Amino acid sequence: MKIIIDGKNIKNDQLKEWKRKRIKKVFKTLGYKTDEINNPNRMIEQLTTIKLNYSYQEMYNKLKAKLKFSEVIMRIGAALSGNRRKFSQTEIYLDGITAEEAIEGIDNLMLNPTEENNRVNLSACPDHYALRPLGENQLEVIETTGNSPVPVQFFIVFDDETGLQTPRDPSYVYQSVGVARMKNGTVIGGVRHQMKDTETGMKIKLSVEFPALAPTSIIKSHQKHLACEFSYWLQWIKEQRNNDN
Repeated sequence: MKIIIDGKNIKNDQLKEWKRKRIKKVFKTLGYKTDEINNPNRMIEQLTTIKLNYSYQEMYNKLKAKLKFSEVIMRIGAALSGNRRKFSQTEIYLDGITAEEAIEGIDNLMLNPTEENNRVNLSACPDHYALRPLGENQLEVIETTGNSPVPVQFFIVFDDETGLQTPRDPSYVYQSVGVARMKNGTVIGGVRHQMKDTETGMKIKLSVEFPALAPTSIIKSHQKHLACEFSYWLQWIKEQRNNDN
């Protein structure tokens, strides 16, 4: 697997350091103390176990005050930004899996509410608190975007491209695309994740759109967030395919 951000290869140590910082933040947010984090992947497993012990409503109630605060900030930021956007973008190459297999796996994780998918989604990034499929094409997300001081709640409606500014690249055959809205329907951005085959596997070009007033530090940190979650998801999808064969 190769991860590219701003034209540069991201090494495992760089992503590991980002995970370490985020894990500490999440433990604090949930009210837990933690020792020095020497193995981020193992600590993410511990975090996932902690999160799975909460029902959705219990997790929401625990974060409710922070979510109310971020809702106000997002509403103001979206209103003042108008149609202007900032973009958080990351590219990942992975051998041994096709783009079609990748998109089918991603769609399954985003829209199929199984216990296994819930565990995988919470494990994919320390900043995930809830990824809850609603209906046929909607996903509720409670997460910390980038290095934001508080978690946010939003709803992605897939296959809706209203207002998206990331262009469709015709060389990428498959895509996961959707608009992100707040609970009251306010559009705050969206996603366009595009996939294509390579000679040895597949490439995914990830793009998340934020209101233009979002701090650049959040945009930059969210590139690592994308690298963290999608590298985990894609590797898991590949392993599942290999296990089935």
